[in-house]
Amino acid sequence: MTDDTLLAPFDDDVFRQVAAANDIDFEALQNAVADHQRTMRENPGVEDLVYEWRKQYDDPVLVRTPDLFVVAVTPTVWEEYGEYLDFEPDRLAAVSAVHQEQTIRTDAVDVSAIPEGHTALVAGRH
Repeated sequence: MTDDTLLAPFDDDVFRQVAAANDIDFEALQNAVADHQRTMRENPGVEDLVYEWRKQYDDPVLVRTPDLFVVAVTPTVWEEYGEYLDFEPDRLAAVSAVHQEQTIRTDAVDVSAIPEGHTALVAGRH
């Protein structure tokens, strides 16, 4: 699985904007997002994760397409990924910001449907 495949759900403009706003290198941010996507796909798998999140959270799936899911999760999900991937807090914040910004730019998502205290997570399916 190539990084291009892992990064397919995200626009380069989103990476540029978030990298600049968070004072993080563009390629480092892309690598961190690719690591996160790879982790979701390999352990335990996107379909299994979404199934678990559907059991834990009230209607977390905001969008489902053949290529991706956009789900609303609590910050603890991001914290667990940050710990697992050994991301520094600023790197984790930037990775999460990429997901938020991509969600905002996705016409299929009504951002007002994200419950208070939750954040968006984009999970590529292929």
